[in-house]
Amino acid sequence: MTQAMRFDKIDNRMRFLLTLSACCLTAASATDLAAPSGSPDRGESVYARSCTACHGDLGNGKGQAAPYLDPRPRDFTSGMFKFRSTPSGELPSDADLLRVIENGIPGSQMPAWKNLLTIRERADVIAYIKTFAADFKEGAPASVSLPEAPAATETSVREGKYVYMLMECWACHGAKGKADGQSAKTLKDDAGLPIKPWNLTREHFKAGNDPQSLYRTFSTGLNGTPMPAYDASGFLIGGDVKVDPAKYKEGYSEAEVAELTQWLLTQPKEAELQKGPEDHRQKLAEKRKWALAYYVASLVKKPNFFVRMFTENTEETR
Repeated sequence: MTQAMRFDKIDNRMRFLLTLSACCLTAASATDLAAPSGSPDRGESVYARSCTACHGDLGNGKGQAAPYLDPRPRDFTSGMFKFRSTPSGELPSDADLLRVIENGIPGSQMPAWKNLLTIRERADVIAYIKTFAADFKEGAPASVSLPEAPAATETSVREGKYVYMLMECWACHGAKGKADGQSAKTLKDDAGLPIKPWNLTREHFKAGNDPQSLYRTFSTGLNGTPMPAYDASGFLIGGDVKVDPAKYKEGYSEAEVAELTQWLLTQPKEAELQKGPEDHRQKLAEKRKWALAYYVASLVKKPNFFVRMFTENTEETR
């Protein structure tokens, strides 16, 4: 056998082994991605290893580390979850729980587990977490429908500011979104504990600050907090609504209030909204809700190095 033939034989073997390895890896990945539904029995060991320190053996948010954390860990036994795609007051879907587990919660001590738990382990621990609240036996409702986002424009962002003013988002979040509104220091959560509104200029929102996530939050609210869910009716403010300049004087200039007044003159009046076709009302509400999402997203300020170093983990809300 010549030297060249030997090398050809070795090359063929190498190609075979590489092909076999690639097939095995692909099969393993496919098996992982196609992991069966989560098992609470397997999830119990995942939970014990990764979650009990904060959330406690009983899932009641009273783990050994809990007293030192702000915000406190979620009490899974309450069935009350903030970050959902389901209607206000409802349980989260499995996809909602998975999103939090994978991505963590910015501004809190809840880490991202995406690279620490396998897909199967994530599914298993979700199945186990659901055993803490009896309501999960009935299943979660369908997620709130999110329409396709229109293109963001300067006009839509500006319109979002007017919606922000009219719906008095500034009363809690402040005129500039810095969580310094008139009501900011008076807010309490459902447990009666003080809670601060979110500072909208922060880079990372707990439920996401991209327009789609913001639209979802507006639609679902944050269970257990003063942040309500807004259906279409909340955005259907008639153009003939009276603007009281005195109400806005602490946060907005006379020019900004005048701009709001002028914009309202271009909008359908209350009677027109009430008598109009339902699909037109729905489209207008969606348009305004997207505009608000784009405006809120525009308030985010990326912190410089020193701000990031000293305040990135500072908690703003419970």
